[in-house]
Formats: sequence, structure tokens, C-alpha cells
Amino acid sequence: MLVAIGKGIELEVDVMRFNGEVHDHILRTGLRNLLMDAHASATAKADPDNYIRRSQELAEKKLANLYAGVVRAQTIGGPKAATDPVGMVILRLARKAAMRDKAADIAAASKGERLALINQLAAEYAKAHDAQLRPRAEKIVALEEGEAEPSAKKAEPIPVKKKKAA
Repeated sequence: MLVAIGKGIELEVDVMRFNGEVHDHILRTGLRNLLMDAHASATAKADPDNYIRRSQELAEKKLANLYAGVVRAQTIGGPKAATDPVGMVILRLARKAAMRDKAADIAAASKGERLALINQLAAEYAKAHDAQLRPRAEKIVALEEGEAEPSAKKAEPIPVKKKKAA
């Protein structure tokens, strides 16, 4: 299994070499991190009366998604994120446009609601502008995957005159 660990570093890991104790530790740590991340948005500051109940609901929802085979499900802010490369680029472009166009609305939202609002606005923008965004997203994906070359000419080095020795 190829594991990306950051800074552009990837390690090939043979999980079959782990003994039972190490395997269980890795599984316990990974599940704990996933479930903690899932409920982190429910805070006492955002909802003083119900944050523990909300945390439990979010963690249970994440666990249910994992049981169902869904690795990444958006728990707040609207529809699930796209999983195909073109859809992901469309959403990325829509997020930039929505953040540019609705900067005042986003700034006015509370810190706890901003991400959900940005996700909602991006999803709405992507749906409304899919026809304009799709061709651009397809080109971006093709370029990122090395399937196409940029249409612009590549710059050639400018010759530099050498100074004569004195």
C-alpha cells in the first residue's frame, strides 16, 4: 500500500508484515482520528446546550458511512463532494468563484458556519455554472494527468552574450 505522509514523501507499506498488536494499534489510532475529526465541528462555543449530543451524532454518522463503504462524506454544508477528477476541479473552481462573489456574506457568517456556507455556495455555483466550468475543468484534469500539452508555446532560452576576456 502506497502511503502519502506529506512533503511529497510516499512510502510503500507492506501491511501484512505488522503483527496483531501493531495492526490493532494502527486501526484503533486511525479510527479514533477519523471519528474525532468527524465531531470536531460541534463545539461548546457554537452550541453550549447540545454540543455533546451533536458530537455523538456526527461521530455515529461517520462510523455509519465507514460501515457503508463511504470513506469521505461531507457531514455539513450540503451535498457530498464529487469524487471524479473533473467534478473535483469543477467544485474547486466554483469554490474560488463563490468566495470571490460572496466574500461579504462569508465574512458575515460566524466562524463555525463559514465552511458550511462556503460549501453550500460552491455547490450552488457549480450546479448553476456547470456548462461553463466543465470544459475548463476537463482541460485542467488532462493537463494534470499529462494527457495533453498546453497550447501556448514553450519559452526558449534567451542567448546571453559572453564578455570578452581582458
